[in-house]
Amino acid sequence: MTVKPLIRAWAMVPQWDWPTGLLDMLAGSLPHPASAMIDPVDLGSCAAEWIRAEAVDTDRAVLYLHGGAFMACGLNTHRSVALRMSAAVSGAVLNVDYRMLPKHAIACAVEDALAGYRWLLGIGYKGPDIVIAGDSAGGYLAFEAVLALRAAGLPAPACLVTFSPLTDVGDMARKQRGPKARECPLLPVEALDAFTRYIERAHRRLCVDGSPGPLANPVEEDLSGMPPVMIQAGSDEMLIGDAELMACRLRRADIRCDLHVWDGQMHAFPAVTGAIPESLRAMDLVGDFVADVTNSRRQPVRAS
Repeated sequence: MTVKPLIRAWAMVPQWDWPTGLLDMLAGSLPHPASAMIDPVDLGSCAAEWIRAEAVDTDRAVLYLHGGAFMACGLNTHRSVALRMSAAVSGAVLNVDYRMLPKHAIACAVEDALAGYRWLLGIGYKGPDIVIAGDSAGGYLAFEAVLALRAAGLPAPACLVTFSPLTDVGDMARKQRGPKARECPLLPVEALDAFTRYIERAHRRLCVDGSPGPLANPVEEDLSGMPPVMIQAGSDEMLIGDAELMACRLRRADIRCDLHVWDGQMHAFPAVTGAIPESLRAMDLVGDFVADVTNSRRQPVRAS
């Protein structure tokens, strides 16, 4: 009743100067638990927040990359999911406010994710202590960040956790042909064409040495050597095909991929923490997955 009509309106005139930062600004007025510890972090190219839920230790860290189609949302909209994830995995979360379209190319967001990862390494975390997570567009960035880490010679994280990730930007028309395209409760099908053109225009405008920056496609990358991956998605969303395709490609590369498709759920529902009971259960499964991957049993947490 709110988000879908707004997205449909944007799709009609995406060239307008929409106040995409308004949603994050409004979300800043939402309360959070007084016991939560939230500290600002300067990553140089962007801001971030270091978040710890009540009574968790900090032996494990999560690098979180928010969704929002590469142009909306931010620290405020995703502070609650970062807090919920902190409690689920019994660790701290670095919530990254990466640079976004239309002022910055998507490659800049990947660079900001790497800056966050380097920050975690700099304060003493090792690769096996770190989880990279993201929802929707943030899921795309999570996969691209791991590939960029490998290219930079940095240690791999323990695992990836993604909610309804965008993984295939090479065939956007496939999403419109999918059986769930018209049924998606959050994303209007007509917005997909506008979104595709928007990204293409932005990358033509944001040139590097006179040439448009490349737009990587995670499902077409070399996925060998990736850490274990969890993907959660709703059965009724437009991006369910992206989740299933990435799971297929990962398994073909002999990478563990735990794909959870939730019947009747919408796009990125685990990020809507507390609004629906399924989001809480999904986050519990994230904690189980992370504990299993890191070969540790979940122990009672100690006060930090």
